[in-house]
Amino acid sequence: MPRFLAGLDPAVKAAIVTSLTTAIAGVIGFVILIWRLRREAQRAIDEIKSTEAMKLKLKIYEREVIKTVDLITDAGTALSGFARRFTSDLTIHKRGTEAGLPTIPPVARAPVLMELKASFDRAAIEIVAFTERWSVIDPRFEVFRIAINAALYDVNAEYAPYFDLVIRGMPMDLPAGLRWAPPTNEVLGAINATSDALLGRLVTMIAYTSDFLSEMQNTLVGPLFGNTSSRRQPIDPQHVVISLDNEAWLTRHFLENTAWGRTSGETEARIRAGLDHRPCD
Repeated sequence: MPRFLAGLDPAVKAAIVTSLTTAIAGVIGFVILIWRLRREAQRAIDEIKSTEAMKLKLKIYEREVIKTVDLITDAGTALSGFARRFTSDLTIHKRGTEAGLPTIPPVARAPVLMELKASFDRAAIEIVAFTERWSVIDPRFEVFRIAINAALYDVNAEYAPYFDLVIRGMPMDLPAGLRWAPPTNEVLGAINATSDALLGRLVTMIAYTSDFLSEMQNTLVGPLFGNTSSRRQPIDPQHVVISLDNEAWLTRHFLENTAWGRTSGETEARIRAGLDHRPCD
């Protein structure tokens, strides 16, 4: 018993103890109440944050992801269709000429090809820009920036020889009239070969775009519905499928095993070497 209660009348002691007990219980109850209020407030804040985050993700998916995927899909389809149509027109003209049938020149024109390629490049860069804008949602988005850059590098590497060949095999609309000389069999074979190589790279880009759509569905809207989008299943297991779950391995793969990755690494090494040899002030 506390010393200050010694010597007091038992009734007084009982009253003091009762008061102290009541006061302590009141303090404890108040502390518990404050704790519960804070917990409920934090829960409400977390729910608001979660709701607002989901709204933002839905908006990003609707306004950016779908638009970006449609842009690159349409641009890739248009460029691929142009290349296929040109080789088909050349083949039909050749066979018709050999059979003595009336033929017409291909409809393909160089300015159209250049505009289609420029549109494709702009569309591909949209995915890169998206990852830079929204990496705060998930830093693993970076793998798509790397993958698209690598794929676009390969497209450009195949497009250069393709353009050099087809530009000489396409009709030209001049003030004096149409100018066109059908390509020789050798040139036609080379055009077909470079066209196939370019189409293969375009298919890869479209495949990565499909992976991008699947991963964005799973990350941005999947939690809302409790479902996940199935990933691409290529027939050839050597074809890479981009997934955020495999981001670390994919990043190493693109940096170490692609032409873009090796070129980027060499460029960075040269820059670092130049900085190391820069004279000090």
